[in-house]
Amino acid sequence: MVTHCLKIKSEHYIHVINGTKTAETRYNDRNYQVGDILILNEIDSLGNFTGNSCQVVVTHILDDSEYFKTGYVMLSFHMLNKLSD
Repeated sequence: MVTHCLKIKSEHYIHVINGTKTAETRYNDRNYQVGDILILNEIDSLGNFTGNSCQVVVTHILDDSEYFKTGYVMLSFHMLNKLSD
């Protein structure tokens, strides 16, 4: 299990927090694995950190070139906790 600190735009972060967004498509430059922890740090429209973040755990990884460009995966996750807000 590895912890990854990632940025997420406010427009997507709010949906993670309210539970309607449970997956994220990312370039797999970090060799994501099931069980990895993602710390999602909210950024505003200018790319500035808002100070809000949450922690999720990766529950499934879809790596299928039929649906994604080479190198991209869909990470399914569930919320562990909200770290700030």
